[in-house]
Amino acid sequence: MTWNSPRRDEVLRAVVEEADRRLDGVVPMDVAGVQQTFRDADTLADVLYVRWQAALAAEVERALSEGPDDPEAAVVRAWRRTIRALPGVRMVLDTHAEQASGARSEKIQRRRARQHQWLAQQAGLAPLIPGVDEEAVLLGADLEEAGRRYYVPGQRPVRPPLLKRLRAALAA
Repeated sequence: MTWNSPRRDEVLRAVVEEADRRLDGVVPMDVAGVQQTFRDADTLADVLYVRWQAALAAEVERALSEGPDDPEAAVVRAWRRTIRALPGVRMVLDTHAEQASGARSEKIQRRRARQHQWLAQQAGLAPLIPGVDEEAVLLGADLEEAGRRYYVPGQRPVRPPLLKRLRAALAA
């Protein structure tokens, strides 16, 4: 990157906006400055994953502070908030993972397993231990699946129906 090239954070912001506008799951390599800033689509997808994880972590922290008595529901709520905030990024990550093969696919699967384990730990379902805990990975995958319940790729995510939200609030 030269001094005349666009700043990385500005390019990344434009990429996120474009991915959210398109909602097609394609890594937006045609955004101005991307070619000068990121080596290839895999590199950009990795950076988008970091953006996703940072947003998710912030939402998990926020949700846990709002409803500490039900950490599982808080983690699911955080996942839903994150996907509402970054729908195009999630689509890019999902599509990129589906199309990956070989070592790239293995890397994505390991990263996804770590994220699932982290979700389970944040929900209080798994101990904070180093290494991969397969049971925690499965529990975290269930939490993600619950977060995806109202997510339809290619469409703007919607909030759960009002009646379901009211029931959940009353149950809490």
